[in-house]
Amino acid sequence: MYETKRLILRDWEEEDISQFIKMNQDSKVMEFFPAVLSSEESISLIEKIKSKFKVQGFGFYACELKESQELIGFVGLNIPDFKASFTPCVEIGWRIAYKFWGQGLAVEAAQKSLDIGFNEYNLNEIVSFTALVNKRSERVIQKLGMIRAPTHDFNHSELDPSHPLAKHILYRLRREDFKKHLA
Repeated sequence: MYETKRLILRDWEEEDISQFIKMNQDSKVMEFFPAVLSSEESISLIEKIKSKFKVQGFGFYACELKESQELIGFVGLNIPDFKASFTPCVEIGWRIAYKFWGQGLAVEAAQKSLDIGFNEYNLNEIVSFTALVNKRSERVIQKLGMIRAPTHDFNHSELDPSHPLAKHILYRLRREDFKKHLA
């Protein structure tokens, strides 16, 4: 379990399932994904996240608001399963329920995840990627101090190249640049 000023990053609990299902069925939250997730797909995703912790040692934490103990989404680190010019790598990712957007919570949680990756797991680099059209996520990535790597932009292998979400952009952050960004 990790804490920030307003958040707790923790293991997944049975009580998280209904909120997670609801979040993954929100068309605003899932706007830049191919589709909203069914209940079964959301439950399967939690199981996949839990199994990645066992294999990788890290993963996407359940993220809750300290004040209300309400699940707001997830944030953390992951080793992507697909192949691209920049893999293997460790990515940072997040998904936050719509009612919590615009409060700086994704940035706050992601900064803590970067700190965990660089200072506890001694990673030299962490990447982030998003669909080219997802400007909100790109702004979060930029606020984290990540640097665009346009030579590694890619078409996501899990989408048809003609799909409007296929084109993805890549950002990188090296450990030494993370420390400079915090200073």
